[in-house]
Amino acid sequence: MAEFSLQLLVLVARVNVTLIEVCVLEALGDMKAELVALSRLSVRDDFRRISEQCAVCLEGLRVNHLQKKQERDRWRVFCRDRLQGDDLAAALSALDRESQQDGLERQRLKQRWEEVLLPLSREVGTADQKVRQMKQQYTLLSNWWQSEIQAAYVAARREAGTADALPILYRDTSLIVVDKPAGLLSVPGRRVHLQDSVLSRLRCQLPEYSFLQVVHRLDRDTSGVLAIATSAHAHRLLSDQFARRQVEKTYEAILSRPVNQPAGSIELPLWSDPQRRPRQVVDFQYGKSSRTDFWVTERGEQPRVELRPYTGRTHQLRVHMAHRKGLMAPILGDSLYGTAAGRSRLHLHAVRLSLVHPVTNKALHFCSEPPF
Repeated sequence: MAEFSLQLLVLVARVNVTLIEVCVLEALGDMKAELVALSRLSVRDDFRRISEQCAVCLEGLRVNHLQKKQERDRWRVFCRDRLQGDDLAAALSALDRESQQDGLERQRLKQRWEEVLLPLSREVGTADQKVRQMKQQYTLLSNWWQSEIQAAYVAARREAGTADALPILYRDTSLIVVDKPAGLLSVPGRRVHLQDSVLSRLRCQLPEYSFLQVVHRLDRDTSGVLAIATSAHAHRLLSDQFARRQVEKTYEAILSRPVNQPAGSIELPLWSDPQRRPRQVVDFQYGKSSRTDFWVTERGEQPRVELRPYTGRTHQLRVHMAHRKGLMAPILGDSLYGTAAGRSRLHLHAVRLSLVHPVTNKALHFCSEPPF
């Protein structure tokens, strides 16, 4: 009876976690969808378009009034040279009235445009306020859920005493660099079954570190050099290096078909496909700019290439290799943008990472040989 009760409690706990996960992810999904909708409200385009029209109209009037002012200034000089007494006073008064009329005309035009723009501005302001509130709610819910399932993962892993220690290339009080294996997430996901990651394993492997945070990411199927900050100060400084593109990252890949170009640069705007996550698409309207420089180091039916991303978009290298506007040669083993063709892994490896130490300011270079 006691054994049956324990099994029942375990089952109930699992069901509860599943139900909570479904509710949380559904709520986060709804928030994300509403945030996207709020960012694409037609009133934003209307406000931007009418604001531009207003600016053009006011600028045209300003230029016209400037020309009229310059003409009045010339007339004032002429009148002072040629007229005297009441005639001079009358002429100057008439010119002043013209100046006042121009001022009134500008004021009336601004008021007319403000009457048109004000309701649009209020709508945009209301939407922006809602965006700020929803982003705050989204962050709070996401962080709470992440901390709950991550704490459960770490506790279970420590209790089970599983090993799976990550190979550490470098370690000090500010920075850890690991050689990430393929098939492992860089950071834990939002779902219970996606908690196994570099960050999660390091929290178990190195419990003496109270702060661990990745400063860049590698796709789950990508292996190689990955840097983790061990303090908030180091994380901020390292993240700033990545944001300023002061970090040099080099990858090696094997492609699934021959390419004609020996070297070059690929620039395509990438956007997350909401219908097929985590797939990324090339979108010239909403996409974020991305650039990859490449060199073919070994030719053949399955050429080896060296890749240096200038930006760090999700799946950037994989899309740039596979897309028809890129090399049209998916990375070998890429089932998302090509075909796995029976291969056991994605043939993409982060071979080198160069950065400046966040505390000592010393240039650091890390290397990892590709396992393929």
